[in-house]
Amino acid sequence: MCKDPKITNHMKHILLLLICLYAHTTFCQDEATYNKTLEIFQENFNAQNVDAVFNLYTTEMQEAMTKEGITRFVNGCYTQFGNLKNLIFVETAEGVNSYTAEFDKISLLMEVQLSADGKIATIQFQEP
Repeated sequence: MCKDPKITNHMKHILLLLICLYAHTTFCQDEATYNKTLEIFQENFNAQNVDAVFNLYTTEMQEAMTKEGITRFVNGCYTQFGNLKNLIFVETAEGVNSYTAEFDKISLLMEVQLSADGKIATIQFQEP
């Protein structure tokens, strides 16, 4: 083990830098995955392409909600709120990302959690 304090401090700084770079890369990758998935969701929601929206969900969500349920969800939201014009990131809490979802007729809070492979594991809209 190195006993020179300058080298030890230098090694601590390098280790800290590597940890920060790793965390930043992981966060950016996660952010990029959310951005990509939500962009695809928004495009297909606005086009009322239920099959494409259904394919964005995890297998567990597909089984729990069924294609018929997701069809009702997408069609109902679209009829009630209009086009999804914009998503603005708010925060991440307990693994769930929150966004302000700006529709033609209303702005809602959208909470989304993605699986490791970028599929929608949970999604919900609620009034802010």
